[in-house]
Amino acid sequence: MAENTLIARVRPDRSDPETLIVASPIVGMADGAPRTGIFLNPLDRVIAMKVLGRRYVLRLPRDVQGRITEAFIPNAYGPVEYDAPLARLDPRVLSGGEGVAAGAGGGAAAAGEAAGEDVIVVSAPSEGIFYRRPAPDDPPFVDAGKQIAAGDVLGLVEVMKCFNQITYGGAGMPERGEIVKILAEDVSEVQFGQPLFWVRAVE
Repeated sequence: MAENTLIARVRPDRSDPETLIVASPIVGMADGAPRTGIFLNPLDRVIAMKVLGRRYVLRLPRDVQGRITEAFIPNAYGPVEYDAPLARLDPRVLSGGEGVAAGAGGGAAAAGEAAGEDVIVVSAPSEGIFYRRPAPDDPPFVDAGKQIAAGDVLGLVEVMKCFNQITYGGAGMPERGEIVKILAEDVSEVQFGQPLFWVRAVE
């Protein structure tokens, strides 16, 4: 049976322009609240909804990703209005920026290195086990020197048997880039915000 899908409305948060508000695209019943702390990739599930007795899966738009930092609805079955805020999403977790230290097991800070001014730091979206390849016998998603574009998968982070893709792109990120350096070993434990890749923008 085919899944019924709705795409969430997303807009800048007026109180914090760096974050986004994920809102309901329709009047209906929300079945639970978005899970705070998890990282969502484009088209990932936000919540389930019921509209006129029919069940839908509400997903992010294909050009939006980030970590849910706050839920605005209770974790219960209840009504939501059109454009009602459901959650706050922070798309900045893909770029470490200043103040993000590498966790145990390696990374830029542990190696005594610093990213250059022209380097974008792609960081771990959550704590877990970092995988450079989709399966043990498969080639890595990326290697140093590989050119990438928005939407390309760079690696995986496993949390309790759930594999989250690390996808290049997001607000303020160049459309295309090149992998400068990979900062974590395959099948290694990483912490939230730990630098994993250095990327340089390419024309």
